[in-house]
Amino acid sequence: MKNIIFYIVFFFFNPFILQSQGETSNWYFGNNAGIHFNNDGSVTALTDGQLNTLEGCATISDSQGDLLFYTDGSRVYNRDHNLMENGSGLYGNTSSTQSAIIIPHPESPTIYYIFTVDVTLNNGEIDEGLNYSIVDLSYNNGNGTVLQKNINLLQDCSEKLSAVIKDCSSKSIWLVTLASENGQQNTFNTYHAFEINATGVVHNSVKSTFNDIAIEDPRGYLKFSPDGKKIASANMRSGLYLYDFDDATGIFSNQEQVVIADEHKNAYGIEFSGNGNFLYVHTSNDIQNRNQITDHASSLLQFSLDEINSNGSEVVLHKDAIYRGALQLGNNGKIYRTIAANYLNGIPQLGVINEPNKKGEDASYLHNAISLAGRNGTQGLPPFIQSFFSTIDLVNNEDGTSSGGLTVCEGEPFKFETDFFPGATYNWKKDGNPFVNPDNNIYEIDVSEEIDAGRYTVEIVPLDSRECIIYGEAVLAINPSPAITTLTLTQCDTGPTNMLDGITSFNLNQINQQSDLVYTYYESEADVLNNLPIDNTTNFVNTNPYNQTIYYKVSNKSNCSVTGEIKLNVTDVDLAFNKHSFYTCDENPEDSVSVGTFNLETIRINNFPGQNIEFYQNLEDLSLEKNELPDLFTSAPVVVFGRIENNNQCQDILEINLEVDPSPLFQMEESYTICLNDPFLSINAPLGFDSYTWIKKNENSESNIGTGENIIITEPGAYILEANYHYNQLNSTIRCPSKVEFKVVPSNIAKIENVNIKDISKNNTLIIEVSGPGNYEYSIDGIEFRDDNFFSNVPAGFNTVFVKDKNGCGISKKLISVAGYDKFFTPNEDNKNDFWEIKGLKNITYVQIFDRYGQLIASLDPQNAKWDGTSGNIKVPSSDYWFKAKLEDGREFAGHFTLKR
Repeated sequence: MKNIIFYIVFFFFNPFILQSQGETSNWYFGNNAGIHFNNDGSVTALTDGQLNTLEGCATISDSQGDLLFYTDGSRVYNRDHNLMENGSGLYGNTSSTQSAIIIPHPESPTIYYIFTVDVTLNNGEIDEGLNYSIVDLSYNNGNGTVLQKNINLLQDCSEKLSAVIKDCSSKSIWLVTLASENGQQNTFNTYHAFEINATGVVHNSVKSTFNDIAIEDPRGYLKFSPDGKKIASANMRSGLYLYDFDDATGIFSNQEQVVIADEHKNAYGIEFSGNGNFLYVHTSNDIQNRNQITDHASSLLQFSLDEINSNGSEVVLHKDAIYRGALQLGNNGKIYRTIAANYLNGIPQLGVINEPNKKGEDASYLHNAISLAGRNGTQGLPPFIQSFFSTIDLVNNEDGTSSGGLTVCEGEPFKFETDFFPGATYNWKKDGNPFVNPDNNIYEIDVSEEIDAGRYTVEIVPLDSRECIIYGEAVLAINPSPAITTLTLTQCDTGPTNMLDGITSFNLNQINQQSDLVYTYYESEADVLNNLPIDNTTNFVNTNPYNQTIYYKVSNKSNCSVTGEIKLNVTDVDLAFNKHSFYTCDENPEDSVSVGTFNLETIRINNFPGQNIEFYQNLEDLSLEKNELPDLFTSAPVVVFGRIENNNQCQDILEINLEVDPSPLFQMEESYTICLNDPFLSINAPLGFDSYTWIKKNENSESNIGTGENIIITEPGAYILEANYHYNQLNSTIRCPSKVEFKVVPSNIAKIENVNIKDISKNNTLIIEVSGPGNYEYSIDGIEFRDDNFFSNVPAGFNTVFVKDKNGCGISKKLISVAGYDKFFTPNEDNKNDFWEIKGLKNITYVQIFDRYGQLIASLDPQNAKWDGTSGNIKVPSSDYWFKAKLEDGREFAGHFTLKR
């Protein structure tokens, strides 16, 4: 930040202020919500409030900021948050925009007036209009009582109230509302200004009638500018109007309707900036059904009063799907905004315009900025006598601009100044604490410190007691400056031409190890003054051998900067005495290149304990400390360099030779078979390696099962063979392994579960059904095997089926019976087909043979069911014959055959 002296000047825009801003220190509103304004300008949420109001509310404190009482327009609560004596039944309404405002009696420290405005919500209700009630705090040990209630001033009026100081000599106050001219109709065109003076409330109002308006919508706020010269009237659907106000007479003039270009055109909450240059408006889309939960939308607008209704005057600061809300200036110069979700539901935050004296986005609106500690703000905030906010807190600097605060860097001067008034008393405070300023209207510090930051106020008490006390304030922020130190950067001599000449390259950016600081470097003090920085900060070559002083300027995020010296030192390097070799294994022996991964962190810890070493691929990178190698560095054989440093200062350089040793290359069968009926599998490792490790892979782990060239495996599973080369290097043995995975799959002799036989037919068939993990083939003669387990044309009789495991785990056998009979026979006594019989059955009950006419010609012995072609020992002729057989299990079958002679 430039070393410019800023002046905070307090001008006398308004000579009429009765009391300090302590009266506005406490706000109670919404659903038991509240905030307290602290002396340093911050706010704190209050959770002890008793109000539960949708809109209107009012609060008053004493000049020291201590709470006196507050109200929603119907009920009054004392400083202890209890209902004040006689404090209910006031004619305000919690659904009235500004249901109440509290005004002190000009001559009494204990008498206060609560002005209330009513609203009609339902047909048949009576609108009680504008009334006031009198509170006397001298009762009940300062907790007060309501002496009189509901003294009527107007039979009907709008929902709006505002107040401003008339003058300090009479100490009178104007209370203003909008109503009809006679105060009886509900269409409004007249502003009524009631004076509160030493005698009390004057019931006859000063009227300002505008016949060209007919306000039918009573909703919306009425606000004076803090200097009392302007007043704005928000009337929702009936428009937004701006007037000049004569605080001496109470007369409104120069009516001007403010045209709202924004889509949300219904003005509700309004507020002037502290300097009176801007009007802020909270508009809404005003959905007719106010109880509707969704579809509400609002805008926050800023209007420049010097160009009202001209292009560029209206600035949209914020839009959101929220309900209408209030705007209220605080005693810290900020404007606060309620941000209810809808008519019935509030939100536990307030929005804030941090710099309302600035135009456009510079006003710095922040949504949801103030937490209400779980209490909800609704649609209203408490109004006050706007003159309470007529403090002058402008900061004017050399370019003529002004603002409500000043920010300087630590160590820079600052100056607060007001106009000098002969005989006036200047009472200065910082964060609410008085301090003595012998210079009266000027407070100046040549060298600022962080403790100087805070909220400064000055109370100017004129010599003439009839004149108003003037209050000025400014918020001072002190941004910390970076520490000033002499820095040292030591570099090893890496060239560029000679490693022993004291000339080398420096990466000046290594100075800055903090991301929130910005360094600029210079070769000389003259370059600093002329702002001629070094261009190449990453490769700066010193011009003076071994030792040279250059300069820096360091700035932080607040743009605060300091300058200092950098001592450049160069250390000679002789690499011939600093050579080291380290080894790793080739990661992929199957390719044509040797590439391995070096663990540089392990090298650093095991070989250079206690030293801070960084590794680089070349000397240029090392010198400039860029492209540092990672801890796990994958490379072919290469030479790299190690930078030994202490506190980022180079001490020495190492030359590191990284070598890659070959790893074994071998193959294994993808799978091996083990017979479960004889679980013994011997596998030999490939020869030519220094050591072996056989590993079995388990579900979540691995286990070593052998270290020889041969392994006996007795169960199937996943296995690994690791083969190693051994290298004797660096006084130790380095093993370079390679691993190959293989599987051991199970096989077994087959278990014949069933032979499905279809017999006693022209084509006997069978299917062999087996179980087991093997790969099987089948046979019905034990000679010829095939993969198909289906056989046809199977001869009748007793046969053996065979199942062989192709992996060599053995042959299974089973004797079967295929039932059948001869289709013909020749009983010629030549010992060839001399008998007809049923084959493959042993459990026959009887067999009967019939001729073609159905005549029974033979019954065979079940124990020897053969027929020789005779009937009663007489040979029967050649012919076709039929048989019928019955088995022991009751089954019967029949067929026919031929006898040939």
